Amino acid sequence: MSLKDLLIMEVPSAAIKHVVKTKKIEAKLNSLEEMATALVDSDPNHGSKLADEFKFAGNTGVNLNIMMKGLSPDWHNKNYFKEHLIKKYTANVFGAGIRPSLDTTPKLINAYDQNDKIVLAFSFLGPARRVLEDFQIVARRPQFVEYVIIHFSPFSIEIRSSPDKNKRFRDAVLDIMGIIEKEDIIWDRATKLTNQQAILLAQRLGAKLKAAKHKMTEGVYATKEVTANTQVEDLESTEEYQKEFNNQPMKKKTLNFDFTYSFGYIETISYQVTDEGLWVRSKSGEEVIRYILDQIIQIRYPSDIDNDDEILDDEDLDTLEIKEHIDDQSAISIK
Repeated sequence: MSLKDLLIMEVPSAAIKHVVKTKKIEAKLNSLEEMATALVDSDPNHGSKLADEFKFAGNTGVNLNIMMKGLSPDWHNKNYFKEHLIKKYTANVFGAGIRPSLDTTPKLINAYDQNDKIVLAFSFLGPARRVLEDFQIVARRPQFVEYVIIHFSPFSIEIRSSPDKNKRFRDAVLDIMGIIEKEDIIWDRATKLTNQQAILLAQRLGAKLKAAKHKMTEGVYATKEVTANTQVEDLESTEEYQKEFNNQPMKKKTLNFDFTYSFGYIETISYQVTDEGLWVRSKSGEEVIRYILDQIIQIRYPSDIDNDDEILDDEDLDTLEIKEHIDDQSAISIK
C-alpha cells in the first residue's frame, strides 16, 4: 500500500490538515486527497511518521493481558519470540508478509519489529454479505485486519480489537507460540476496570463523563442508560447522576478529554470503559493509547502498596501479587 493511501485510510483528515498548515505546504485544505498527495510529495519522511502514528491505532478496543504464571522465561526475550516467528513462517513475515488461506479464525499475515515490542497483524473473514453484482446476488465475506502488540517485560498481549474478541486473539497468539495447555497460563486483564478505577482514570485524564450504562440492582429495569444534556459538561459531577447511579455496577461509560500530540495536533478523544475492557472510540494515534495505558497501569498497580500494611483485603492482595510480579521484570513497555 502506498504512503498516500495509508495517510488517506488511516490518519484523521484534521491531523493531516494540521501538518500541512504547520509546514506551509500548498494544498486545498478541503480535499483529503490533495493534502495527502502534497504531504507525500513535499515531505515523505514526515508523512511516514504520521502514518506510523495511526497505522496500528485508530478507533479500536484495547485490552492488555499481563501474563502472571505458566509461561517459560524464554518467551520474555523479544529475540527468542522473533526467531520463533521467522522459523515458523520464514523471514517474509517481517517483510512483504504471508498470505494464508483465510476463514473466520484469525491468522497471522504480518509482523513488525517495533523497538522493544513486536506487532502482529491478523486477518480473518467476517460474516457473509449479499451484494448485487452483474445483476446477480452473490455472497461476499469481507476481510478484516486486527493488530496484537506483544510486550516482553513482563510478557503481555495487547489486543487491538473489541473486548469480546480478547480470548480469541490471545489464543491465536498462544497457537503461534505452540502452546497447547492454554488453561495453565494465568492472565490479568489490566484494562478491565472497576467503576472506581474508571473514575480514577477519568480524573487522571481530565475526562468528562458524557454517557453511562449501569446494571440496576433495584427496580424493574435490568439496565439503565443515561446521556448528558448538551449543557452538562460532566455527568459524574451532577447530583442527579450520583444519586441514581453511584452504587450501581457499571456496564459502560463514555468519556471525552483533550489530548495534544507531540507534533502539536490537538484532538478531543472519546473512549469507553466497559465491564469487559477499554475502547478508544476516536480515530486516535499511538501516543493517545500509550498515554491511557500508562494511567491505567499506575491505577491498577500503584507503587505505594506496601505488604507491611496491617490488613490487606483480597483485592489488595491480588494487586500486590501482580505488582510484585511486574516489579520483578521491570515496567511494562507501553511507552
